[in-house]
Amino acid sequence: MWPSDSNDHRVTRRNVVIFAILLFGTLGTFLSFLLLRGNEQYYELRGFALGTSVRIVVSSKKIDPKTIAEAILEDMKRITYKFSTTDERSVVKKINDHAGEWVEVDEETYSLIKAAYAFAELTEGAFDPTVGKLLEVWGFTGNYENLRVPSDDEIKKALSFVGYRNVLFDDKNMQVMVKNGSKIDLGGIAKGYALDRARQIALSFDENATGFVEAGGDIRIIGPKFGKYPWVIGVKDPRGDDVIDYIYLKSGAAATSGDYERYFIEDGIRYHHIIDPSTGYPARGIWSVTIVAEDATTADALSTAGFVMAGRDWRKVVLDFPRMGAHPLIVLEGGKIEKSETFKLFERE
Repeated sequence: MWPSDSNDHRVTRRNVVIFAILLFGTLGTFLSFLLLRGNEQYYELRGFALGTSVRIVVSSKKIDPKTIAEAILEDMKRITYKFSTTDERSVVKKINDHAGEWVEVDEETYSLIKAAYAFAELTEGAFDPTVGKLLEVWGFTGNYENLRVPSDDEIKKALSFVGYRNVLFDDKNMQVMVKNGSKIDLGGIAKGYALDRARQIALSFDENATGFVEAGGDIRIIGPKFGKYPWVIGVKDPRGDDVIDYIYLKSGAAATSGDYERYFIEDGIRYHHIIDPSTGYPARGIWSVTIVAEDATTADALSTAGFVMAGRDWRKVVLDFPRMGAHPLIVLEGGKIEKSETFKLFERE
């Protein structure tokens, strides 16, 4: 399923979901499951893709589940290089390298970039796929070998290149252009998309396949455990190894954005990779935001946006996000937990 070619970039929750077919950001997650039960067996495959560890657990009565898992991992690797900002095979790099020019892209790329744009509009820029320049000056790109605190002037200059409205679309010819020095970075949405693709691939082999896929803690459910039971997912304590909550999912996805995965500490201050596009500095006041949603693309993008927005006004996130189909649990600075009433629905079987 792919987005329409409409020129109207305004988004409804519905077309967001359509745009991207379908990660627990560092939800340190625990999935409590049995690998064998009765005649149904779960095959587990671990690998590396999307810049993080991947875990695929799948069962099928129709086909060898190993075949499904290997196909999923291969597709995740494909998405990794295709939407990288540095890989020579990347279509995103091609667009960024040809700033100011229309670049023809394939349907998948067009749909995902439009989805990213749609989430930017939906969150009034809290999620912004053009933060690439800011990530560069902080060193949160590539292998993270150049992490540092940039000067105010460097941040000010990088901010001048940020703004999702600098991404233009030509629906008729399926072309994309970036202007004003902006660079597209799909790091806040590609993992979720890859997880949704994983489910789609599993169901293309066997519509009754069950299991889940995890990448860096973000999770997409393929189908209920043994066809009828929820998977039990632990939400990680952002300042320790404990679990602070459990959720139960038979379908859908969960993703977490936290300040504890990619960060460095200088002069006693923690600097993390979730940059507020309005200030150019790491968003403050929040330790983590976990989102449960129907699909992983939504959960991934809105966990990032929720982290930025909750630092300004966590109540708004708790009240507004459920209307977008996103159900938040927020760990505020200091450890206090806030959650939507709708999130509580997932805390019981």
